[in-house]
Amino acid sequence: MATKMASRLEEYFEERTNGNLRSIVKYNQDSHDVVYLRGDVAVRYTEDDIKKAVDESRLDSLTAPVYKDTFAEDHGELTCLVQCFENVIEMNFVLRDGVGAAVALDAEAFAETQGIVAEARKIVIEERE
Repeated sequence: MATKMASRLEEYFEERTNGNLRSIVKYNQDSHDVVYLRGDVAVRYTEDDIKKAVDESRLDSLTAPVYKDTFAEDHGELTCLVQCFENVIEMNFVLRDGVGAAVALDAEAFAETQGIVAEARKIVIEERE
């Protein structure tokens, strides 16, 4: 299930992000598999760095039921957690507890597709300076 989702996400983001896809990693409770890792990103991270990031994504996926209990029923199931950094957008697509796919994009890709969020992020970055 995670393999199929990761493959579909890879195709989706490669078609729409104009070279800004950084990585896609599928994970389950016991293991992970790097589906895509852009060359310039690969040289910056060791396998241990990747494992730590996957552990964080896995842990985040375990919190999905908490969100269901916190928000009203009309929110539905949690499907994705997004973390916006100044230069990178990290998205964690959750299938179920401990199973999902983590996708990283250069922030530039998000700016091109989600103007309202990009502009709000720009305000936050400016205010930090």
